[in-house]
Amino acid sequence: MDNAITNEVSQREMMKIIGLFRQNSFRGEYASFKRGETQDHYQVILTDEKSGVKGLFKVDLEAGSIEFQHVVMD
Repeated sequence: MDNAITNEVSQREMMKIIGLFRQNSFRGEYASFKRGETQDHYQVILTDEKSGVKGLFKVDLEAGSIEFQHVVMD
């Protein structure tokens, strides 16, 4: 088996990410989850339920941090 990290985000990882967003008072619709550069880093696109703004966020599950990257325009 190859040692490369898979790009797919498991359902368990998604639930951890959603939990982290909720802990930080983020609510909305998740458009995508992608694995980042390393094991516990992810890129998530979320549309905020209050403002309707869609943003790209960098998530680090190990550190428990969420970092806004930029607004996503459709």
